[in-house]
Amino acid sequence: MEVGVVTVTYGDRINYVTKLIERVDDLGVKNICVVVNGSSKRKFLNLTKNNKSKFIFNDENLGSARGFKQGMEYLKSQPDIKYLWLLDDDNFPELDALDNLLKFITNNSFDNNKDALLSFRPDRKHFSKALQENNGSHMLNGKNSALGFSLFGKKQFTDYQKEGLRVAPYGGFFFHKLLIDQIGYPNETYFLYGDDYDFTIRVSENGGAIKLVKDSVVKDLELSFHLKEKQNLTIFNTRYHNTENLDRIFYSVRNGIRFELKHMVENIVIYHTNLLIYSLIIGLLLSLSLSFKKVAVFYKGLYLGVFSKN
Repeated sequence: MEVGVVTVTYGDRINYVTKLIERVDDLGVKNICVVVNGSSKRKFLNLTKNNKSKFIFNDENLGSARGFKQGMEYLKSQPDIKYLWLLDDDNFPELDALDNLLKFITNNSFDNNKDALLSFRPDRKHFSKALQENNGSHMLNGKNSALGFSLFGKKQFTDYQKEGLRVAPYGGFFFHKLLIDQIGYPNETYFLYGDDYDFTIRVSENGGAIKLVKDSVVKDLELSFHLKEKQNLTIFNTRYHNTENLDRIFYSVRNGIRFELKHMVENIVIYHTNLLIYSLIIGLLLSLSLSFKKVAVFYKGLYLGVFSKN
């Protein structure tokens, strides 16, 4: 098959990567590019012996945006690769997942220069719901919402009529390498969190569609923190309370604001009003829980999201 897989890993996640490589190797992919952020080459020594695998080692964690960009650049340069399949390091495709993607392209209208596919991940219910409701923007917050919060002027997206999704995660994203010439690579300045949405929304902005293929099932071996954080949320227990990772707070806030300002804001005054109210609420709740480092990181992300272009 003329399909190459890109995945990005970091730290001590070799068990996940091993399972992923073994599975996609069984599926018959042509090449597997693994970008390793800030982890010892020695840990991956046995895996590098796989003649289908290309490993790119970064001495430090360069983030998911840079990592996926490196992998895409490598596979795009390979003449025997036509299609790229992006997978998270803990993804585990079903045995027919790739075949069903290729069958979909054969049996349906698909423009290599515009369209993309997305494998179905059972834990991402909002993507299938978007198709059921015939609203490809369902997974996005309403126009003028600030980090998901809207007290004034909440307005849902109703102007996206393409069959498919408006945005997608990296995990399961499938496309012809010609699409890169049209929409570019992930924005490295995002570093991590939100870089996948910023990359994939360009498909619809380029006149294409991301089509969900329900028969191409990819399971998650580890539950995403985005799903974990939703389990016990109350007004007094925010998603920022549910993590001790300060980078996660900073980048999710900064990148969330950057994404909204670029793609979602219809009325800048309403947006900033929502953002001000939300930031005051979050700052108060975090202060009441004595999470002062989180307060500082939250407001740093907010400031740079609004005022910095980098």
